[in-house]
Amino acid sequence: MNRSAMRLVMRREFVERGRDRGFAIAVGISLAIVLISVLIAALVSSKNKTPSFDVGFAGGRAAVEQQYAEQVAPNYKIKLSSTIVPEDGLDLARQQVKDGKLDALVVDGQVYVQDTVDAKLEPVLAGANLAAQVPDLARVQAQSTVKLAPKDPDAGQRKTVALIAEITLFSQMIAYCMWVATGVVEEKSSRVIEVLLSTVTPRALLTGKIIGIGGLGLLQLGATVAVGLGAGSATGALHISGQVWQTVGIVAVWFVLGYIFYSSAYAAVAARVSRQEEMQTAVQPLNLLLMVPYFTAFAAIGNPDAGWVRTLSLIPPFSVLIQPVRIAGGDASWWEPVAAVGLMAVATVGIVLAGARVYENSVLRFGSKVSLRAAWTAGRKA
Repeated sequence: MNRSAMRLVMRREFVERGRDRGFAIAVGISLAIVLISVLIAALVSSKNKTPSFDVGFAGGRAAVEQQYAEQVAPNYKIKLSSTIVPEDGLDLARQQVKDGKLDALVVDGQVYVQDTVDAKLEPVLAGANLAAQVPDLARVQAQSTVKLAPKDPDAGQRKTVALIAEITLFSQMIAYCMWVATGVVEEKSSRVIEVLLSTVTPRALLTGKIIGIGGLGLLQLGATVAVGLGAGSATGALHISGQVWQTVGIVAVWFVLGYIFYSSAYAAVAARVSRQEEMQTAVQPLNLLLMVPYFTAFAAIGNPDAGWVRTLSLIPPFSVLIQPVRIAGGDASWWEPVAAVGLMAVATVGIVLAGARVYENSVLRFGSKVSLRAAWTAGRKA
């Protein structure tokens, strides 16, 4: 392959597509969507709602603590539903806390919670302890709190970031793969391809086109993520941590793998037709193939340990959109990302070689749609 020719094609695609008004509009729309999403999240989180808590009281001071807590709860703008837990029901109550059915269980000053005491509930429980005259306990402190099911504090946020990035990743991949397909058909329908292939080999042309357009995709993805994280940090909707940046990096890696895989397939399919009208129909199966893992990724967020989710997260090309969500939420074992990336890399090499062959055998055949068999077996004809 002529590398200098490939670099010329890559630069041409990057510059010409970057100057296109459609690219500017696409970037503006994606940034606007991200900003609006962040602002909505910030407004929803800051909206003053009356939170509701279910608390159980047990032990010798249970009645006094319950009475005080119910009296002062309205002062802290919370709704409290409390019950007295009998001695023989403590194990069941602790399990209810662990399962999230009870927000807290107070046993003679000892507070049992799933992960942490809510900031709005904390002063109510502290006051109840004082009202029951618990010695030397001015507030609910860490040493008086038992965490029955501690959680990763960043897991929920990382899943939120992964979900937003997942939507962005899907829209980016399908948009830029369509750009590759459209560019192939434009060159073929205008017969410009004949001029280009007089100086550039088909594989160099295809490689330069994919890399050039993909570079724009990464640029837009980076800009979108940067603006989204910046706006989220400024509004308080997101707490930027090292794990959040790790999630962003994971999504970027999968974007590169997924884009190379799908763009090669889109280019090969587009090379078999000579008109834009035919291209829309030709690439429809690939669009559907992208939609399946996209919707599966949403199910993976709610049920990441399901057997079918684990299986699909390893199988190319479904892993492109499913695996990042599982990694971000800490639901994937150490070997799963390694296996998924390895399998995806092998599949990508295979689809690139196959796509290049179909492209090379079809791009100079004009008129009716080239059959897949003919595109696979025929030699290149000028």
